[in-house]
Amino acid sequence: MNRTWLRKMIWSYIPIFFIIFSFVFFMFFQSLVEQNNKNTKESSKVFTRQLLQSIDVSLKSVDYMIIREIMNNKLISDFFDEKDDSNVYLNYQVVKKLEKLKQEVPFIASFYLVRYSDQLVYSGNLIRNLDEFEDAAFIREMQSSDSKSPWTDVRMYREFSFQKKKEVVSLVHKVPVSLGSEGLFVVNINVSSLQDNIMDMYDPQTAFVNLYDRNGNPFFKQDDLPGKKEILASVASEYTNWTAESGVYNGKLVSVVSNFSSVWLLFGLLVFIAGVISIIYVTRKNYKPLEELVVRINDNLFQEKHTLGRVAIDEFAFIESAINNFAEQSKVFKKESEKAALERRKTFFTQLLSGEESSSEWTLPPHSLIKVLVIEIDHAEQSFYRYQTRDQALFKFVLSSVTHEMMTQPTTHLWLEWTSSLQLTGIVFLENPEADVDEVCEGLVAWLNKNLAFTVTIGIGESTDSRLGVPESYIEALESLKFKAVLGNNRIIRLQEARNFSNKEPSKHLKAIHQFVQSFRCNDQEWLANYDHWFEGIRKCCLSKNEIIEQGRYFIAHMDLNMSQISKDYYENWTASALPYVRQIIGEFDTLDELQQVLRGILEDYSTRLAVLREGRQYHQSMKKVREYIEHHYANPELSLDYLSDQFSINAKYLSQLFKDEFGENFLDFLAEVRIQHAKRWLLEQSDSIQNIGERVGYVNAATFRRVFRRVEGISPMDYRKHHTSEQTG
Repeated sequence: MNRTWLRKMIWSYIPIFFIIFSFVFFMFFQSLVEQNNKNTKESSKVFTRQLLQSIDVSLKSVDYMIIREIMNNKLISDFFDEKDDSNVYLNYQVVKKLEKLKQEVPFIASFYLVRYSDQLVYSGNLIRNLDEFEDAAFIREMQSSDSKSPWTDVRMYREFSFQKKKEVVSLVHKVPVSLGSEGLFVVNINVSSLQDNIMDMYDPQTAFVNLYDRNGNPFFKQDDLPGKKEILASVASEYTNWTAESGVYNGKLVSVVSNFSSVWLLFGLLVFIAGVISIIYVTRKNYKPLEELVVRINDNLFQEKHTLGRVAIDEFAFIESAINNFAEQSKVFKKESEKAALERRKTFFTQLLSGEESSSEWTLPPHSLIKVLVIEIDHAEQSFYRYQTRDQALFKFVLSSVTHEMMTQPTTHLWLEWTSSLQLTGIVFLENPEADVDEVCEGLVAWLNKNLAFTVTIGIGESTDSRLGVPESYIEALESLKFKAVLGNNRIIRLQEARNFSNKEPSKHLKAIHQFVQSFRCNDQEWLANYDHWFEGIRKCCLSKNEIIEQGRYFIAHMDLNMSQISKDYYENWTASALPYVRQIIGEFDTLDELQQVLRGILEDYSTRLAVLREGRQYHQSMKKVREYIEHHYANPELSLDYLSDQFSINAKYLSQLFKDEFGENFLDFLAEVRIQHAKRWLLEQSDSIQNIGERVGYVNAATFRRVFRRVEGISPMDYRKHHTSEQTG
């Protein structure tokens, strides 16, 4: 009975205690509101000053970092000392350094370097002429600017014409810092990054912050909440001269709300008390299911670890460990899933090219036409494989990235995969049938030729309107690349054009080039006669300028290949003193006579240089005598390296190496060439049997003679005689 009465008394006095507590708390809260109204503006001013100081500190860190790199980093100074963009390795090192700086300050959006010496702009991805750069007007304005602050006002910027312009502020430093005579270092920061930097410092639902540049332009816009805004503080930065102001929404309502704070306070207390009771009730009610959950996790996840003994001690730590375990397993599964997805994607790509049936989940982009192209790296041994594996991977990444960027359009989709170590295959999906893929490919070839240390040739297959035609288009693209040796590299090749050229271009022009280059490489005095014979053939066929240029490109490729096979100093002299001028005249001549005269002068000058180098070699005269001996005694079946070694008292292996260095081909190939040339003449002039002619040129075995003849001429001796005899009678 006493306990029941005591319980009722306690519950009856609870409302009285609650009312007294609420009144005392309300009076205390009211005094706090009045004091808060007095300090609001001062607090806002302190907050605005701190916010602006935070922005200044971030910008100063970028400013000091760039000044430090300009003044102390040798890579930057070396870059501005360069006169052209030929130093690819230096440009690559500069990119790596700038990317590292960008990682140190994440809100840097982009950067570029301007070099006055050659009017080039280097943005990390591309090297462009100043006149072609989207930000050229701004750069010229900064050249003549004498602004005291390195930071600009809000402006619009984009790196490429197809990109959407964004609001940025730019840090501009002249190089060197004291003079600014070499160029500019420009760093761009998105205005949105500045906004994100300060958004965490206040609640945008109740307060606002505006930032203005020196001309009063706002840096970012903030959607206004319903009601009026009250500006409480405005502060200007001494570093950037920008102005920041802050305030609150519905400032006048604060006083009204404070007058009714007692009602809200009472409501809050009731909610608080109800919440405490609910927490106690829910906790007691749900503790048993929680305990059951812990036991189930223990039984299913940690069966071998026997952790149930500590479950009753720390259930939440146990659940945390289980969640961490799930997270680790999820990461591993995600990584394996991504790897498997890439493999499935490449498998589907291969099945598309081969025409195999596939049940893959990959769907093709929307299209009306499909076209396959194959991008092949030219002169891999001379230009690409001389780099380390890591650099080769970097070049491949650049090639695929630039290709994807240049060819991807709103109505054009591209799927790229490396199908071999030197071939990048792309499937182009065209929504617009009139889209000009060839023009984009020509631009890609020109860009790579200008910016990378190697060139590419692109084979393009015919268009198809369904995935069933993809294998045929792929085969056509590969077949187009087979004509690269005839048509030249560093270009695009269409199959139909290649076939037309193959049918139209007589093989005698290519043979004339081969004969001329062979005699030039071997220092044969007849090379001038062979040179004139080549041009005489061009005149007789009345080739167009484009066809002459194609032959010139083939000559360059064949000549470069042959000269690279002789001594290293011979080839270096060719690439330094002759090759650039040969390329220039072939690209710039107006008439065939002009081309013949200028090209002959270049080759005669190089021949003189080559003769000087050869005369300076210790074994030049010996190798010259060896060659003359082979040309006179080619019919001797016993003629071999060992035989020549005895004749000239030189070790056979050393003799082979000296012969290769001097004339650019090995002994056996040279001997076969000499023998077959004599055999060809006798096949046409005499009616002797194939075996007899083979014996006369040094081949005792007729099968050996036929095999060597076919290797050199691409046709059997019998077919050669029939073909040329029919031409003469016809």
